Amino acid sequence: MDIFRPKCGEPWEIDCLHELVDDGDAKDFHEARKLFQRKGCEAFGCSHNPIPLKTTALASSLMFDILGDDVDGIASMMDDFGYAGMLD
Repeated sequence: MDIFRPKCGEPWEIDCLHELVDDGDAKDFHEARKLFQRKGCEAFGCSHNPIPLKTTALASSLMFDILGDDVDGIASMMDDFGYAGMLD
């Protein structure tokens, strides 16, 4: 499942957060999630989507604020929003 960057709306596979821990950029999964929430694509050394997906980014930001550490819940809710046609 994907989580989406709260700034640009770009999708990232949840498992990518483990790469941040494996590479030493984060000490654990919790810190990796916070790093992704704060930096998004930049946490992986990539640049942001030049044309942000505004609705997706807003929905993702709200889900991170509401669900916090529940990354699976965030991904599931974003998946549901996508099926409902509510994302860019």
